[in-house]
Amino acid sequence: MPNKNQLNFWIDLITFVLFALNTMTGLLLWFIIPSGSGSRFAVFGTLTRAVWLTLHKWLGLGVLGGVATHLAIHWQWILCVGRRCFDPNLAQQVKKNLWLDILLGLAFGGTSLSGLILWLVLPSGGWRGGRNPYSNSVLLSLSRYEWKELHNWTGLAMLLMIAIHLVFHWKWVVDITRRQVSNVSSIGE
Repeated sequence: MPNKNQLNFWIDLITFVLFALNTMTGLLLWFIIPSGSGSRFAVFGTLTRAVWLTLHKWLGLGVLGGVATHLAIHWQWILCVGRRCFDPNLAQQVKKNLWLDILLGLAFGGTSLSGLILWLVLPSGGWRGGRNPYSNSVLLSLSRYEWKELHNWTGLAMLLMIAIHLVFHWKWVVDITRRQVSNVSSIGE
């Protein structure tokens, strides 16, 4: 039975791999094979844009599940530090980490919410010469295009926050990775 650190390591590793793959598919869909007239069948690396988009959606759900699990594991820390965030005796590094996590949570929430809205609420399909009744759909005063822009830019903000988060926790990442590699190699002996 894995201890809390081992469980945290494997959940974080799997979530990070899913996030990296999701980021790559998102950047591919944004910059290499962007949406537009006839783009559904545009091909990159033998896969159509529609397939890449489907991969991006399902990888995003995997990231969402991984982050939810990560938050559940760290919930006591979140509550404890959250209650003390304005305490002058709280270590500066802990405060920086808390505020970074809040910003990361906002970016993640914006990216996830906008992605789910684009997928499940505002149907795609473009203008199609006026034949698509949903082409001008609006939700909370934002058009589908504006939701897509929100998704793209909050995703980039999240990418930056995760990079900073990794820098903050790099010592833990290196230490726990060494221990996990050591544990795996000792099993094979």
